[in-house]
Amino acid sequence: MGRLLRESYWIPFSRCEALVAGAPPQRVRLLGQDFVAFRGQDGRVGLLDERCPHRRASLALARVEDCSLRCIYHGWRLDVTGAVTEIPSEAERSAEFAAQIKVNRYQVREGGGLLWAFLGQDAAPELPPLPFMRVPAASRWFSRMIVRCNWLQGFEGALDSAHLNWLHRGWAGTRRAEQVLQASPRYEIEETAYGLRTAAIRALDAFRIHVRVAEFIAPFYAFSASRQPAIPTDCSVFISVPIDDEAHMLFFGFWDEAGPLEDASEIFPKHLDPDNLVAETETRENAWGQDRAAMTAGHFSGFTKSVLHEDVGVQMSMGPIVDRSEEQLCGTDLAIMRMRRHLLKLLQQFEAGEPVDGALRGYARAPNRPFSCTAPHGVDWRRQGVPAMGEPV
Repeated sequence: MGRLLRESYWIPFSRCEALVAGAPPQRVRLLGQDFVAFRGQDGRVGLLDERCPHRRASLALARVEDCSLRCIYHGWRLDVTGAVTEIPSEAERSAEFAAQIKVNRYQVREGGGLLWAFLGQDAAPELPPLPFMRVPAASRWFSRMIVRCNWLQGFEGALDSAHLNWLHRGWAGTRRAEQVLQASPRYEIEETAYGLRTAAIRALDAFRIHVRVAEFIAPFYAFSASRQPAIPTDCSVFISVPIDDEAHMLFFGFWDEAGPLEDASEIFPKHLDPDNLVAETETRENAWGQDRAAMTAGHFSGFTKSVLHEDVGVQMSMGPIVDRSEEQLCGTDLAIMRMRRHLLKLLQQFEAGEPVDGALRGYARAPNRPFSCTAPHGVDWRRQGVPAMGEPV
């Protein structure tokens, strides 16, 4: 899976706003490999191997000088393109000697409010043609957090609609929170060129159903209906980026293609750090931040800081890598089962040397959006126009 991701896909690693020109370099870990990222004074972003090519000191300690890093150990200077431009100890031989030094520099682009890296050796595809990439800054919001568990067990929660009946009950009274529904869902799954469409269907009464459709876009994107139908055009995205086998970087964001994004501070208070939304201080030792006093007072889960604190807390509680041979899966896990099969099929395709859709052209041809709505019994949720039938539940 690491080779598949490295050689085929753009991988987000930071919010654009988090990397400031002239600020200290940031350590970045992706797919078990360590890098440093920095923004030069001209706005360009460099992503280099963390270790200095000289004696392997960390360039996270380096000085940022104009558009380059200067290693504090021996003064070697590397510019934003990865070229070594100065080796002070070589004096008049500095330029000649520096030209011979190989430094791994990785392609970086900005899009959708995120910084993206391509770690492969071949030509990079275009940035992913996802809808949040095209909306103006006022119509999107992103957060980032480090989650201490395998990326897949974190990602699976985004396709699990059944947990809305339980885990997020404490937010049921919040006007713009994700809906908390009572009836258990049944799933209908549609294979697509890019992954899966997963419809969680709940009977509301003898005449109406509630349909909540999520989109799985391989390898690590999930679109959910977010605050719909209360905000009919509001969508959200989960991007689970593997750091290594036992940790991942989760980017969670909202976007709205109809206009400026409605304020989300009711469910993500403004005092939370968007670059560390669920703080790494939430660990097993403090029950991942669960507040038992809040539970006694009536909050269902005891995770009162945000909805994502609930998701991340239960996912980390499974352990760094969950042993799936011990799971007892049931009918409402159908979307998770199908997503796992899709990824296994993708890996087999990659191992066989067959082309992989790293540019996400399959999604570009059928750019489905997530939605949440009520509809009459018997309606086909796959047909265009169903979201327009929605009404608040």
